Amino acid sequence: MDDQFTGAAREGVGRVQDAVGGLTGDSATQMKGKLNQAAGSAQETYGKLSEGVRDTLEGALETVRGEVHERLDTIETYVKDKPLPAVAIAAVAGIVLGLLLRGGSRTIYLRDPR
Repeated sequence: MDDQFTGAAREGVGRVQDAVGGLTGDSATQMKGKLNQAAGSAQETYGKLSEGVRDTLEGALETVRGEVHERLDTIETYVKDKPLPAVAIAAVAGIVLGLLLRGGSRTIYLRDPR
C-alpha cells in the first residue's frame, strides 16, 4: 500500500513539473516531470502487484492451514476410536524411523588381549 501511495504522489508531482515546464518553456523541468510521472506510475503498479501477490499467498496459506487442521482432526478421531491399532502403527513407524536414522553399525568388537 505504501508503494501505491508514494507512486501516485510522485506521479502527481511529475504532472505538476511537466505543466510548469510547459508554461515556462523550461524543457529540463518538463522532462523531469515526465520522468517523475513514469517512475511514479511504475512504483504504483509495483505496489498493486505486490499487494495482489501477498493477498494470494495469504489465501493459499489459509487453505493449507485448514487442510492440516482437518487431517489432524481425522487422526485424533482415529486414535480416540481405535487406540490399540494407533499404538501399533506408531510403534512400527518408530522402529522404522529408528532403523533409518541409526546409520552404520555401531557395534564395538573387543579382541582378546592375548
